[in-house]
Amino acid sequence: MPPATPATPLGVRACGPAADPATWRRLRDRREALPQVEALLLLADVLAAEPVAALPASSYLEFERTGDRAGFERRYFQRRRRLAALALAALLEPERDTRALAETVVAICDEPQWALPAHVDRRGEVPPEHVVDLFAAETASALAEITGLLGPRLPDAVVRRARTLVRARVIDPYESHRWWWEDSPTNWASVCAGSVALAVLQVCEPGHAAALAPRLRATLRRSLDGYGDDGVCVEGFGYWTYGFGYHLVASEALDAALGPDPVAAPGHAAEAARWPSRAFLGGRVVVPFADTHVTDAISEGLLALAARRYGGLARPDPAVVAPDVVDECGRWALALHGLARLDGAERVWDAAPRHPLWFPRAQWLVVPQGERSPVGLAARAGHNGEPHNHNDLGSFALAVDGELLVGDAGRGVYDREYFGPRRYASPATGSHGHPVPLLDEVRQAEGEQARAEVLEVALDGGRERLVLDLTAAYPHPALVRLVRTIERDGAVVTVTDAFETSAPVRVRQRFPVLAEPGASAAGTVEVAGARGRVTLRHDPGAAVETGAFPTGRGGFPQRVWWVDVVATTAPPDPLVLTTVLTAAARPR
Repeated sequence: MPPATPATPLGVRACGPAADPATWRRLRDRREALPQVEALLLLADVLAAEPVAALPASSYLEFERTGDRAGFERRYFQRRRRLAALALAALLEPERDTRALAETVVAICDEPQWALPAHVDRRGEVPPEHVVDLFAAETASALAEITGLLGPRLPDAVVRRARTLVRARVIDPYESHRWWWEDSPTNWASVCAGSVALAVLQVCEPGHAAALAPRLRATLRRSLDGYGDDGVCVEGFGYWTYGFGYHLVASEALDAALGPDPVAAPGHAAEAARWPSRAFLGGRVVVPFADTHVTDAISEGLLALAARRYGGLARPDPAVVAPDVVDECGRWALALHGLARLDGAERVWDAAPRHPLWFPRAQWLVVPQGERSPVGLAARAGHNGEPHNHNDLGSFALAVDGELLVGDAGRGVYDREYFGPRRYASPATGSHGHPVPLLDEVRQAEGEQARAEVLEVALDGGRERLVLDLTAAYPHPALVRLVRTIERDGAVVTVTDAFETSAPVRVRQRFPVLAEPGASAAGTVEVAGARGRVTLRHDPGAAVETGAFPTGRGGFPQRVWWVDVVATTAPPDPLVLTTVLTAAARPR
């Protein structure tokens, strides 16, 4: 395919290398060197042999009846995953039969709405079928790009219907309504605006697309405000792939189709682009703060696109490269544009050292395992009014040989309560499920007024020290001052809490652990995982209590235990509790 010119159709320019058959031929020829391609083709064969998941009318009411999201969404996302896998396989193999793909497109067009029930207010002014949420927008971009790239291999009636619904359900409602997410510094802004942009570039006339572009680009720029000058994705690592991924592919498509954004801030975006190279503590363990899984992987293709666009990115360690092109939600745009950029990805990387970093805006300390540290450590300050917030000021995470053993255990199970008024009743979001102090069972408050004051940050070669005043986080009437110090020296992490109270207060140092704690001897508790172990040593005079958090709705998706070091203050004297965590990898 010749280079794109102004005469090239808008949709072709927007798809970039994904619209070039040579890209897919080269990927197909390299399939033995690219396990992602092999895995994708196998997935497509498996899903093609299965029926399209049923979505009966009753399933749309499950969320309203019970608050459960999982039942409906499992079937909904199976359809999107099937759609993406079959379409990508068809691009890789021009001779592949596309009848199963057409069947999937028809099933999605037959759905009464594309927005998730959890995102729809049925009493609102916008009918459910016209709500532009994350997944309605994603569905529109997928159908628009798939019918643009594979239209000649699909029935004309299917193509026409899909493109008509993309306009009616997403583009027209976007134009006629001002959406709350347009001014939100979160993944909603980038995913929704990015997906609408990708759809617009495929189905709208050039003049129409150019007229919508400034509004869409303004929302994409606004989404970057959630990262700040230090590039940290405070919503959680997985939301970088999701939110910044859509910002990245949509910005690239808009620039290719319509020319560069005249008011873009590439420096700001470049810092956000570098977050994945800074967020891994060891192996696949990521900084687990906010709503993220404790282990994750990265799309090498998306990172390669970011490296071409912004520069200064290191090639990811093969151990953290996602083996699957199509994720569990079937996010088409990330799969398409990531896979297409794998072609030639080896030519775009820079070197980047792995060393401890302090991110001043997010107030996160990140120490990756490597030459500077035998363990991975993250600790945080900040405030309790962030997007996807957890009440976790002073929290930390300790990883050993690629296994998280002590500290923040990541996100909980998404349901109605998780994003409602009872959000902080869940241990996954409330401070009772984080490695932070509890005072007479009083937990940290939510909101920006609950913030940590950073008293000291020191990154001294092989050691780090973070000192925080957490007093403002706790609404306890007897609390005068609470200062937490987290220090790492080699494989030893020391957590010290100094309590000043005006009356006796029973305090706890809580340590969530991801392996069942062993029998405790005087002053010690052993936590042994599959790859490493951590010994917690504390004042023998303090009491030790252990237990486990609920698993499933209202709790964590995986098993998490806790170890509490318990004592009572005796004012006017301060109480100082120190717990020393000594880590070691298991012999291999």
